[in-house]
Order: sequence, then C-alpha cells, then structure tokens
Amino acid sequence: MISARKRCTALAGAALICSMVACSGENAAATSPGPSTPGTSTTAAPVQTDGTLPAGTDIYGYRDSFARCRGTERLVLLVGQTTGSSVTTFHGSTVGGDQRFVVCEDRAGTRIVRATAPALRPEPFEGTFFTFTANSQQFVADGMKIDLARATITVTDDPKHPEFRAVTWTVNEYWGAVY
Repeated sequence: MISARKRCTALAGAALICSMVACSGENAAATSPGPSTPGTSTTAAPVQTDGTLPAGTDIYGYRDSFARCRGTERLVLLVGQTTGSSVTTFHGSTVGGDQRFVVCEDRAGTRIVRATAPALRPEPFEGTFFTFTANSQQFVADGMKIDLARATITVTDDPKHPEFRAVTWTVNEYWGAVY
C-alpha cells in the first residue's frame, strides 16, 4: 500500500514537471491551444521576439503596404531596407525605393512572403516557402529565389530582370518572432 502511494506520488510529480516543461514555451510551435469550451477562455502565450518592431509597422507587418499579414495569419519575420536604397544593374541603370519583406504563417503552419520591392518589381508580389538554411529562410516567387537573413536580403535569378543575376541589400529593419 505504501509503495503504491509512493509510486503514484512520484508519477504525479513527474507529470507536473513534464507539464511545466511543455508550458515553458521552449517548443511553442509544436503546441497550439485547443478549441475553447463555453465558459472558458484561452489566452495566447506572449510572443517572444528577436528585435523590435520598426517604426511604421505593427503585428501584421508594414502599415499602408502590401507587405502585411492578412486575416488569421501571424507575422513571423519582417525584414527591410528602407533608407532610400537603390540597386545598380549590370547595364548601369539605377532603381531605388524601400525594399520591404514580411513572412506570414497561417494556422496550418504554411509560410508565405509578401513584398514591396520596387528595385525588383514595380508591383508588389508574394512567394511561397522553399526552405530554411542555417541562417535564413528562402522563398520562391515568379521564378526568383528570395533569401531573407538577419543581415541581408538576396534575390537571385529574376526572369523579369535577367540583368539582376543576384541583388543583395543590407537589412536595416529586422524583427523575428521566436515560435
């Protein structure tokens, strides 16, 4: 009888420790709140971030811009070069403007990039997730590869601009959610 009680107490203690570790947020991406029942409410855990949201942005991305999350999507990455940057092509012409990229994630975990990058395209565009690298996330859009890292934005193989074999901007606005 006593050994059974000790075993139950030890198991209850282990369960408590496991639940504390699970709720600590160390792997928050793997868990999601279940549906709430009448009379109860769920409060989302605070989002840990890497960086501070830059001026002119909010929890959906850049205000007054195509580079924003929509509906139930959540912002997971925001990178930009917004100091009047310009790119000089191989032909010597210069194209300027702020380059803004946001990565949004839907409830199923699918990521999408939305961008306004006039040095690449006069119109905003979006792309689909391709892969993670050791220090970046890569997306494809309209035949080009977009590599978003903490220090640089690199776009390669733009079929609309063959003179842009590779274009790289230094990031001066960065915010990342740690999920």
